[in-house]
Amino acid sequence: MQALQAASLEKSTFLRGERDARAACDDEKAAREAAEAELAKECEICAELWQKCTALATEAREAREKVTPLEKRVSDLTQESQEQRSAAEGYKGEVARLEALLAEKDLALNQIQADC
Repeated sequence: MQALQAASLEKSTFLRGERDARAACDDEKAAREAAEAELAKECEICAELWQKCTALATEAREAREKVTPLEKRVSDLTQESQEQRSAAEGYKGEVARLEALLAEKDLALNQIQADC
């Protein structure tokens, strides 16, 4: 009878050990699956970020391509504006000279009319 009890105790101990081993294995499997799911999620996020970065890089390149001709146009307009200011100053001087000449001619004409 004691042999039977010892065998039963040994069997129970073995089965508890087996159950504990399966539980540990199941826990490890659940932890691994959770880690794999988290890794998959992180990979999706990384892929999305990579696509966004690529799109932003393309957008930045396109913006730079648009800016270059605009910068040239601004430079050309600035130069043209400076040239127009210089021409306007020249015209102001010419107008002042012509006004003085006209005043002089008017004065001479008035003198001639007064003498007649």
